[in-house]
Amino acid sequence: MSTRVYVNGYWMTYTEKGEEALKTEKQQNQKSLNIIILSAAPKSKATKSIIIAGENRGHKITVLDPAYLYLLISESESGYDRVYDGYDKNDKPVRIKAKNIDAVISRIGNNLSYGTSVLHHFRYNLGIFTTQSPEGILTASDKLLSLQKISASKIRVPKTIYADNGVHLDFMIDKIGGLPAISKLLKGSQGIGVIPLESKLQTNATMQSFYKSGNKTIIQQYIEGGAKDIRAIVIDGEVISAMERTAPKGDLRANISLGGSGRKIELTEKEIDMCIEASNACGLRVSGVDLMRGNNGKTYCIEVNGNYGYKIEEVTKDDISTPLIKYCERQYKKGNFSKDALVQSIRDTKALIMKFNDTYSTPKEINGTTEIDILLERFDKELNIFKTL
Repeated sequence: MSTRVYVNGYWMTYTEKGEEALKTEKQQNQKSLNIIILSAAPKSKATKSIIIAGENRGHKITVLDPAYLYLLISESESGYDRVYDGYDKNDKPVRIKAKNIDAVISRIGNNLSYGTSVLHHFRYNLGIFTTQSPEGILTASDKLLSLQKISASKIRVPKTIYADNGVHLDFMIDKIGGLPAISKLLKGSQGIGVIPLESKLQTNATMQSFYKSGNKTIIQQYIEGGAKDIRAIVIDGEVISAMERTAPKGDLRANISLGGSGRKIELTEKEIDMCIEASNACGLRVSGVDLMRGNNGKTYCIEVNGNYGYKIEEVTKDDISTPLIKYCERQYKKGNFSKDALVQSIRDTKALIMKFNDTYSTPKEINGTTEIDILLERFDKELNIFKTL
């Protein structure tokens, strides 16, 4: 059986499970959800995998490229913010109604700044559940900030040092244990911007080039781990899959996208906890966490990825998309709203109530009920919902 999925103005066809299997899974779900995937790559392996997983569970999946979306911020205190899809340049942008969306799955890689702005609008302004927070994605994209948060959560990371203009290189190298060491650009993925520092001459030349060109760089302790690391996928407080990656000969970067190889592995209970806690520390319920087992018997958290790759599905044969869809289903059963958005709404409602009290304004009547009574009722309702979470 094949399914046709709407993707910013056109339809794509994917082959799925047999019709009877699909019918059975649809019957098992209480409600068919409308789920949006925010992605600039509708034909990527990741997007296709999520689409198929969602369709197999009876849900409607829509793929939207954030670059074509318009964000409207209204002047109303009641909140009438909007999102419009402007994919068709020859036609008027179409409003995407919040009531028609049950969840948003983010796959934001390129154009991170605008992509997270779109995600923020869906999550906070429209109050729709999103599998990731924009703050979490931005934190994970910054190697220094993410390491700060992970370390603050009492999780072991490699010794790391950073300076805006590191003129005392000898001091910096000494503080992380000497050479060899690793330099990493603050912004970078798939191993890009990762350079081994082996000699004093090479270190001076490399770091001076980075500083003069304005590239922000951290220097990390070199962990001897046989040119291997671990990628684990965390979804809603659970490690879904894990693989060990080995760097190609002559390289220390184990990224499979750079030619590395991988194999499925089992994590220890301590490593599982590390992954979940590191993801939470960065503000993400959905992430790819990288660990490294050192020859010294210690495991280190290397980084957290907000837009993890899907090579892990090929390597481990694990389905990492269905758990993502099930996360959306669980959240829908809880009430179909973002907890963060609810907190913000409670704060906004309280502010409006206080505004009436401070100004002694005479509230208007709406169908026999005053504005202040409506606000108080809304405030009580939101608080009661929050207490059930």
